[in-house]
Amino acid sequence: MKKIASILALVFITIASSAQSLIPVKYGVKVGANISNIISTSNEGVKNIENSALIGIAGGFYMEIALNDKWYFNPELIYSQKGASFTYEYTHEYTVNEKDIHNTSHELKLAYLELNPTVSYKATDKLALNFGPSVSFILSPDYTVLTDKGQNDNLISHPELPKGTYTEETIDVGINLGISYYLTENFLIDSKVNTSLMKAGTISKLTNNGVVNGILTNSPQANTYEVKNSVISFSIAYLF
Repeated sequence: MKKIASILALVFITIASSAQSLIPVKYGVKVGANISNIISTSNEGVKNIENSALIGIAGGFYMEIALNDKWYFNPELIYSQKGASFTYEYTHEYTVNEKDIHNTSHELKLAYLELNPTVSYKATDKLALNFGPSVSFILSPDYTVLTDKGQNDNLISHPELPKGTYTEETIDVGINLGISYYLTENFLIDSKVNTSLMKAGTISKLTNNGVVNGILTNSPQANTYEVKNSVISFSIAYLF
């Protein structure tokens, strides 16, 4: 992680140094909100999760480096909150011929430090089109099981089942596409869509649903869901 960050920082400094003789480099701050969600893929034979968006905050620092009068390089260092709320179902065999379907709801909050080496094309004096890669480093994953209830009230009280778990990936790589509208030379509104190209983590739920020839196998089976981040961001920015 440190090696990647060092390489990106070196690229930013090199481009900034080479562009200083053309147009002065501007420095800026931005703050805004994320509408984040997840794209999930389940293992074979498992019903996928149902998810809904979460609102998070985003903000940090960036530079505007003019390569010419149309093309700009805008590296960003952003704190970004992502994640989603979601539900899924699973079946658990307690004893032979005694099983229950559980409904469970969850909340996944992920905080990242995000590096965005953005390239911008100024179509007009007011409007810029932005695109580029995104490299995010996980800071604090927060996975919460909100409810986990069975549907069959007639069954005898059951032992507490193990909760689902979330295993995060350290790095998330994605693509940014967006637009900026300049209200003045130094004040602008920015919006972008960020789509991950790799999984952000894996949700796993162990459940006993194995019965062979009428005999409970007692072999836990994992329901797994690989998730990717999907984010729409809106922010305001000021250039010094």
